[in-house]
Amino acid sequence: METVLLTAQINTEDDRYVVRLDDLGLVSEGETLEAAQEELIQIVRAWIESHDGTDTLSSVLADAGYPGVDEETELQLEFAEAALSSDGE
Repeated sequence: METVLLTAQINTEDDRYVVRLDDLGLVSEGETLEAAQEELIQIVRAWIESHDGTDTLSSVLADAGYPGVDEETELQLEFAEAALSSDGE
């Protein structure tokens, strides 16, 4: 089974954590890092389900730079926490 890695970037803005999956245009935020990450996980799940139900998931992911994704492909979400160190935390 092929795995596609989706990497979300984490930043702080105005005392909130903002997590972005720029390739897909998905964003979440929260007062804690865990809350922002959990919200993005839920957003990604809903996004996948909405496209999977209309058989557009493969083409939307291909347009975002992830060609060759099919129903057998595993999507894995990771969080790039290293971005936080650049904000002085």
